[in-house]
Amino acid sequence: MTDREIRETPRPEAPVSRTVFKYIVFSLFVFITAAFQSSFFSTAAVFPAVPDLLLTAVLGFALFDGERSGAVAGIVAGVTAGALGADGAAVLPLFYFALGWIFGRLAAKSLRKNIITWTLCVLAAAAARSGLSALYIVVADTQATLPGVLFGILIPEFVMTVVFSYLNYFLTGLAARPFAPRTQGAGDRDE
Repeated sequence: MTDREIRETPRPEAPVSRTVFKYIVFSLFVFITAAFQSSFFSTAAVFPAVPDLLLTAVLGFALFDGERSGAVAGIVAGVTAGALGADGAAVLPLFYFALGWIFGRLAAKSLRKNIITWTLCVLAAAAARSGLSALYIVVADTQATLPGVLFGILIPEFVMTVVFSYLNYFLTGLAARPFAPRTQGAGDRDE
């Protein structure tokens, strides 16, 4: 085999160094997203709630690169959120890991990578995150009322997460694109 044939032959698995580099890039993306979420959205009085951009970053990598990347991004996002002082820091890595793996598995098996699929995945994941937040609130604050929690915290956070998720749809798609598997195109064949 010539050097050109070796380069153009599709590979089922990327080399280890490429995979490690991919996870480093994805982790840096998650860290930057966490910094943006905790600095800009936490202090901006314009927004009624802080969107969960880490959740949408995990979903983006799961959708565009599969369950392994979604799971790794989920663990990194959960640990990062815990380090930044998020509620339920012990549960978040497992929660984000599970979402990343489940949605990555669905994307690999049956979901198309389009905006409609993205919207449905974000709605489901944001609903699950709202349920987790409701559980935290019930455990931590026995004086909380359902209308106060629902209209003051859960619904605004849900809506803001869905609205700002489209930013991560495009950004994670761009970040994952260089790591997509290379295959031989129809015009590249030597016959």
